[in-house]
Amino acid sequence: MTTTPQPDDSHAEDIIGVTQYAPEKPTVKSFLPWHKPRKQFVRKKQWCEQILKLVDEVIPENNILKYLGLPGDDLLDLRYFHKLVCEPKNLGLKFLGFNHGAGVNQSGTELNISLDEVFKLPLVDKTSDILGDDICQIANANSVAWEKSRVMGPYDVINIDLCDGLGKHPHDKFLETHYNTLYNLMTFQARRSTPWLLLLTTRTGTDHTEAKVLDILKGLYNQNLIDCEAFLQASKSKLNVEDIGTLNERCATSKGVADIFMVALCKWIGKISVGQNPPSKIEVKSVVGYQVDQTETFSDLVSIAIKISPTNAAVADKVGLATGQDRQYNYTHFISTVSSACNRVFAGEILRHRTWVY
Repeated sequence: MTTTPQPDDSHAEDIIGVTQYAPEKPTVKSFLPWHKPRKQFVRKKQWCEQILKLVDEVIPENNILKYLGLPGDDLLDLRYFHKLVCEPKNLGLKFLGFNHGAGVNQSGTELNISLDEVFKLPLVDKTSDILGDDICQIANANSVAWEKSRVMGPYDVINIDLCDGLGKHPHDKFLETHYNTLYNLMTFQARRSTPWLLLLTTRTGTDHTEAKVLDILKGLYNQNLIDCEAFLQASKSKLNVEDIGTLNERCATSKGVADIFMVALCKWIGKISVGQNPPSKIEVKSVVGYQVDQTETFSDLVSIAIKISPTNAAVADKVGLATGQDRQYNYTHFISTVSSACNRVFAGEILRHRTWVY
């Protein structure tokens, strides 16, 4: 019996250069903290509401909202601001974002896709940019991050949205800290003649606050207890803190650290603003807190919206040649107002959106 030989194709692919092709399977996207309903609540009920109030008061220069922040790989914040703020108000959106993982594997791919989609939105300014740097590089005056921030600014909105604690960095071990970053940005923003919005999100409590940083903020808090009667009375009423002894007792618990840290942080921001020339005043406009660590018994992540307004007040001539009245903003009155507002929200009246905790 004869059989018909079958053609041998084993080497055909090598001869004609044909290779096997299989499309890359899409990766499963991780469900991250900023994708959760509670974060969307913050975007809508705090961030967008406060930005809309700001642009209702002052139309941004050249009708373009300028924004600096940490938008993440999918740029959810930018998409949301475009839809809820820029489209209704017919405002352009110009942004500078920071994404430390922008060039890393899948993260870089996701970001590039998101950037392409965002740049196709009708009101997005094409000179906007995302830097693959840690936002704390802004603290370094020789960095690309600082130069880019300086050239594009000043900004209508600065959003420092941290997954970790703003108070986690040692204050004296290295330059690129949250404190130096915020200080540089606020000093730079002082050149604005109109109000702007500072959004801060931070974890709170003992595990998210460096011990020496807490000591410095406790010192600031205690000094205001001594200097300002109104602040002393508010502190006694809301937090049962009236002197260094009760202040230390309060900080013996993680919740107490959270309370003192957030009040003192706002006081520190106020002190920076008042110390500028010309000085600015700050208003705590909104505070939202929710629980991340289910072992805690308090809102251990806090998002705060602060409106900072230049006063255009003249500072006294220390030489004495100009004899005009010193019109610098009254620090004592200002800081007691800020502290009172912070005390109210951290004394049990903070918005606790328990429904949104997953």
